Amino acid sequence: MKFRFDKKYFLYFLGLLIVEILIALFVENPTIRGAIGDVLVVILIYCFIQAFFQINKKKTIIGVGIFALLVEISQAFQVVEKLNLQNSKFFATVLGTTFDLNDVWAYLAGCAVVWMLEFYDDESRPKKKKFLRF
Repeated sequence: MKFRFDKKYFLYFLGLLIVEILIALFVENPTIRGAIGDVLVVILIYCFIQAFFQINKKKTIIGVGIFALLVEISQAFQVVEKLNLQNSKFFATVLGTTFDLNDVWAYLAGCAVVWMLEFYDDESRPKKKKFLRF
């Protein structure tokens, strides 16, 4: 893992961070806050990692997805309450306090969006051969 600075991913990270902050501060709709916010947070974490580290993109997407799932699973086991952090608004917001299966789907959708954006024009796929040269 090499350290590097990628301006493109850093700008994506800053843009997504601003959008996440605006959603947290001004959006009251639980659908947008939950679903859209969770999809964007996976993309945000991915962009942060790619902005500062030279890591394989496929492994990073999978790692971010696993990290998001572990955070969601920690909510099922009420880790915030067991660590006595439920009074801290920061930790309660970042780690979450309630398990929701829809969040898992949102994290999966975020990983899928990143995967499609990163590898849509990937030329490493084998080309189809024409049948009878047509």
